[in-house]
Amino acid sequence: MKISFLLRGRGVAGSVRSTMRIGNELLARGHDVRIFYRDDLSGLWNRVREFCLKVRYGFVNDWLLMFKGSSFPYNKLKADDFFSDELIIAMCTQTTLDMWDLPGEIGIKILHCRGTEPHIRDPMLETWRLPIYKLALSSCLAEMIESKTNQPVVGVVPNGVNTKEYFPAIPDAEREGVGSIFGWSKAKDPESIVEIMQMLRRRLPGVPRYLFSSGKKPKGIKGVHFKRLPSLKEARRIYSSCKVWFLSSIEEGFGNPVLEAMACGCAVVSTDCGGPGDIIEDGVNGFLVDIGNSGAMAHKIERLYKDDKLRNHMCANAIKTVESYSWPKAVDKLEGYLISIYDDEHH
Repeated sequence: MKISFLLRGRGVAGSVRSTMRIGNELLARGHDVRIFYRDDLSGLWNRVREFCLKVRYGFVNDWLLMFKGSSFPYNKLKADDFFSDELIIAMCTQTTLDMWDLPGEIGIKILHCRGTEPHIRDPMLETWRLPIYKLALSSCLAEMIESKTNQPVVGVVPNGVNTKEYFPAIPDAEREGVGSIFGWSKAKDPESIVEIMQMLRRRLPGVPRYLFSSGKKPKGIKGVHFKRLPSLKEARRIYSSCKVWFLSSIEEGFGNPVLEAMACGCAVVSTDCGGPGDIIEDGVNGFLVDIGNSGAMAHKIERLYKDDKLRNHMCANAIKTVESYSWPKAVDKLEGYLISIYDDEHH
């Protein structure tokens, strides 16, 4: 099949990374895969920003550089760039609107919804209601789309995790910290991350606390080991230094850090914020707590940290979960849905 993905931009974003992984896997299976990415003024600003960060921090990864196929910048998609039977997969509101501007006879148009975009709610709902095929990153997103549009979602295609990249990097006896990923967007609930870290300082005195982020260091996290823009090796070591990893987001389309932490041997606590609910079975391979309940989050973290038997039991179950979320298995699902969509258009 001819397949093109449409990205909001290139760089360090998780959507770029996952699309690169999926694209490479589809290429290995013999499909003709390309990636198009927006290259407007905001894209120029992002490149300037990433250059400045690279000068300062010495490492800023552009995941698109690892894509083994062809990638193309665009300001406006051109009909001549696509075939009539090409599967065109948009990954966000803006790229879906770009795709919809193509003539009706060009391509088989698909939205793969990766999360909500509350800052542009009306355009987001507009794209959800378009008469195109829809895939979702999690069951929560699929249910939300169907409830808002009364249109079916073809299927759920999750992300994966590569256990050759994420695995315990240090002996378990040296694992003694608690950690999380910090994000400045409202969806990541940065205030709660800081609040939980402050609670843990009191509840678990002397226990190392870790944060890493693509953004700047927040205030109010005294004594926390903070790393901005870690390399893959550095991120793996930070995960591996922790007994417990937490995610306190308000909304997650999927929640890759949950799987990455599990693969590195952490017990995980997450808010029940969408995607993590597909990954975590509460009390079996991790804990789920209500959104915004920092006290409950700190309590579950403390419990797991102090109870070796419970933590080891959950970690063993988490490894089984990780095995079911490999990238090849994720692409098996995507490939199956794409074949079904393609056949639907040709019969």
